[in-house]
Amino acid sequence: MTAMGPVLLTRPRLHARLDPDEPRIAVLSAPSGSGKTSLVRCWVASRAPGTVVWATLETDHVRRASFWQTVLTNAGRLGVLPVAEAAGLIGEVERTHDLPAVVAGALSGRGPLVLVVDAHERLRDDTGAVDADLTRLVQLCPELKVVVTTRTTTGLAAPGRTLRGDVELLGAADLAFTEAETRDLLTAFGEPGVAASAAELHAVTDGFPLAVRAGMLSLSRAGAGPEAPDWQSLVADDLRLQLGAGATYDFVLATCVPPYFDTDLALDLTGSTDVKETLAELEWNGFGRWIPFAPGRQVFQYVESLRTAMLADAARLSAAQQARAALLAATWLHRNGNFETAFEVAVAARQYDFAGRVYAALVASDPDTITTGRFDRHLASVPRSALTQYPALALGRGLACHRNPALLGAAAEFFRIPAAWTGPRLPEMGPGEVLMGHTAKVASLRVLGRFDESARAAHQALAYFDTIPDGEQHHVADLGATLLRHLAYSLFQDGQVDAARTSALRAIAMSTRPESLNHTAVYVVGFNALDGRSADARAARGHVDPEAWRPGQTRTYSNALGRIGQAALLLDDFELEASVAEYDGCAFATTSEFWPFVTWTLMHARLGLGHAATEAHRVEAALARTPAPPGMTDSMGAAAVRGALAVLWLAAGNRTKAGPLLRLRSRYSGQVAPAVTLARLLAGEPAEALAALPRLETRPGHTTRSLAATLTIGAAAALRTGLPDTAAALLDRVLALVGPGGARAHLMYLPASDLDALRALAAERGDAGLRDYLAGPVPDAITSETLAASLTPQERVVITALAHHPTRAAAAAALHVTENTVKTHLQRIYRKLGVNSRDAVIEKAIELDLLAPR
Repeated sequence: MTAMGPVLLTRPRLHARLDPDEPRIAVLSAPSGSGKTSLVRCWVASRAPGTVVWATLETDHVRRASFWQTVLTNAGRLGVLPVAEAAGLIGEVERTHDLPAVVAGALSGRGPLVLVVDAHERLRDDTGAVDADLTRLVQLCPELKVVVTTRTTTGLAAPGRTLRGDVELLGAADLAFTEAETRDLLTAFGEPGVAASAAELHAVTDGFPLAVRAGMLSLSRAGAGPEAPDWQSLVADDLRLQLGAGATYDFVLATCVPPYFDTDLALDLTGSTDVKETLAELEWNGFGRWIPFAPGRQVFQYVESLRTAMLADAARLSAAQQARAALLAATWLHRNGNFETAFEVAVAARQYDFAGRVYAALVASDPDTITTGRFDRHLASVPRSALTQYPALALGRGLACHRNPALLGAAAEFFRIPAAWTGPRLPEMGPGEVLMGHTAKVASLRVLGRFDESARAAHQALAYFDTIPDGEQHHVADLGATLLRHLAYSLFQDGQVDAARTSALRAIAMSTRPESLNHTAVYVVGFNALDGRSADARAARGHVDPEAWRPGQTRTYSNALGRIGQAALLLDDFELEASVAEYDGCAFATTSEFWPFVTWTLMHARLGLGHAATEAHRVEAALARTPAPPGMTDSMGAAAVRGALAVLWLAAGNRTKAGPLLRLRSRYSGQVAPAVTLARLLAGEPAEALAALPRLETRPGHTTRSLAATLTIGAAAALRTGLPDTAAALLDRVLALVGPGGARAHLMYLPASDLDALRALAAERGDAGLRDYLAGPVPDAITSETLAASLTPQERVVITALAHHPTRAAAAAALHVTENTVKTHLQRIYRKLGVNSRDAVIEKAIELDLLAPR
C-alpha cells in the first residue's frame, strides 16, 4: 500500500451547499460509497469543539427512543451537554410524549450547533416519527442545523419541501466527483503520474467517490488504466481484493466484528504492534474513517460495504476464532456503555453467557429496562436451547412478548422456561449469573400468577445468596440489590411482609450508588406504608435522595412502590385528592405488576371522595377483562383489591354485589376480613360481627393494616352491643399495632354514628392517644342503609324502562301500562332513593347496579 497521507479531499462546492444557516435541514441521500459521511466529517472538522453532535446509527431497525438516546449520549460525550445532564435525559426519552421538546430544552441557548444523523436509513419503521421530530426540533432550536446522511429516500427531503427551500438535498449526482475533483484527488493522494489518468478514471467510474478511490488505488499499484466494471455492485469486492491476502487483510478481518473500535480493542483483536499505522493507511485508502466518540476521543469505522464483505469472510473462521473476537468486541462495547450493540454482537456470535451478563448489568443499572423494548429484537434471535441455560434471557424474551399484544399468547411459554429452572446448567457460571437465574425464576413464576411458588423460589434464592462468601458479595453489589428487591416483592405478594421487609433492607445495605439506593429504598417505603407501619415508611423515605433520580424517573416503574407508599400515607392523612394525584403521568399505574396496590390506594381515595359506586364499577369492569390486570391471580394484592371492592359496594348500599366478594376463597382471606365485619355491622348484626372477630383476625394473609381495620370495626360492633370495655380493649390493640400516627384510612369504613361513638368513648376514658388517632378529618363515606333492597321488582322494571326510553310515555308503552302507572311508581322510587328527577333516578340506578340483567 502507499504511504500515509491526508484523509479527505476538501470539496468547496459542496461545503458551500452545507454552510448557509437556511435551510436548517440538509439531507445527503445517495448509495453506500458515495462519500456522504466523509463529506460531512470534512465539513464539520473546522467547527469548534462542543458544537457538533454526531450520531451514527449502528444497527438496523433503530427505534425512535433509541435514536434520541444515542443523540443525547453523544451530546454528552462530545461536550455539547454536561455528561450528567445527558445521562439524566436518556431515561426521560422512554417516558415523554414530546421528544423534540425534551431535546430542544437541552440544546437551546448553547449557541450555533450542528446535529449530524449518519446512516439515517437504519431507522426503518421509525423513520417517519424521527423525521417529524427533526422537523419540529429545528423549529424549537433556532440555532440548530441538522445534517442527515442516508442511503435511501426520506420524507425529510420530499419534493415539496425541497422546492420550497425547507431542505437542502444533495443526491448521488451532487456527491459524485467532478473530473476536476478526481484530478485533485489523484494529485493530492495518488502516486506520482496517476493524475494523468483522471479523465479516464472519471469516465469509467462516473465520479462515484468510493469507486474513484478504489480506482486510484488500482492505478497506484498497477499503473494501468482503469477498467469499467459495475462499480455500484462490485466496489465492495474490489476493496476487499485490494486489501490483498497479507497482514492488512488479516487486520480488517479481525476487527470487522464491532461496528467501530479504538486502538486498544484493535490491539486485543489482532495482536499487532502497528495498529495506528495500519489504521492510518486504511483511512488514507478510503477503507474507513475516524468518527467522534467522546471529547478528545475518536473510534474507527469501516465503510459499510467493506465491513459487510469482510463479515462474510469472518463467518467462515473457526468457531473458536469467532467466539474470541465477539467476546472481546462485546466486552469493549459493554465497558464503553454501548449495551445494546454489545448485546447484539454477543447474541450474533452465540455468546449467550456474555449476553446474559449484559442484560443483567443493564437491569441492575436501570430497572426501567424491563419495561421497555430496548432488547426485544435481539432477544427474539436467541434459540430456545440457550434460553434454558440462561433463564435471565428467557425472562427478557417473555417480557418482550408480554409487551406486544400480538405476542401476548406466547409470553407464558417463555416465562415457563425460567420458572422450571432448577440451578446452573453450566459449571462456569459465576455467583451473579446464578443469582440472576434464581431471580428470573422468581419473577417468571410471579408473572405467571403462581405467587406461592414464587415466594418459595425466593427463599431458595436467598438461601443461595447466603452461600456467597462475604468477600465475593461485593462483586454482585448493585446487581444483588436489584435481585433482592425482586425477591422481596414476591415475598410481599405472598403475605410474608416481614421477610419482604428484611430482604429489602439487605438490598439497601448492598446498594453502592445513590440511584441504586433510591431504587431499593422505595420498596421499603411501599411495603411499610401498605402494611400500615407509617412511621417506618416515613423513616425509609429518608434513604431516598431526590437528587439521585434521573429526570422523569420518579414517575416510572423504578419508583412505583415509592409512589404507592406515598399514596397510602396520604390516605392515612385523609389527603385524598393528593393521594390520587400521586399517579399523574405514571404509566406503571395501569400496566405494571403493581396494579393491585395502585388500585387499592385509588379505591380508598375515591371512597372518601364520595365516588364509591363509580369506582366499584370501574374496578369490576377491569377485573372482568381478558386478560385480567397483572397480579390479580391469588395473591395478597389481589385479595386486598377484592376486599376493598366489597367495601365500595357496601358503601354504595349494594350488598348484592358485595356478597360474592365476602365469600372469597383465597390464601390471603385476611384481606377481606374488614369487609366481612363491616357487612355484618351494616346488616344490623353487631353481636354476630363481634362473635366472628376471633376467627376473622386469625385468617391467613393479614397485614398490620387489615388487622387494624378488622379490630376497629369490631370495636364499633362492641359499642353497639353495649360492651364499651371490649371496644376500648380492641382499640388499644389497634394502637399497639399501628401507633398513634399509623394507618387509619380504614376509619372511612365506619358509618358516621359509629365513628362518633368511638370518639365519645375515647373522650370519656381520657385516652389522648386514642382521641388523636380518631380525630382526623374522616369523610362520611358509608351509608347505613341498603337503599336498593326496598325497591319492589316492579319498581326495578320501571327504572330499567326509563333508562332505555327517552320519555315516560315511551317507557309506559314498552311496559304495556298507562303513563299514570309509571308516574305513580316513579314517585315511590323518588322517595326511596332520595332523589327528585328522572335523570337522578337513572344515575342512582347505575351506581347501585340496578340496570344489570337479573
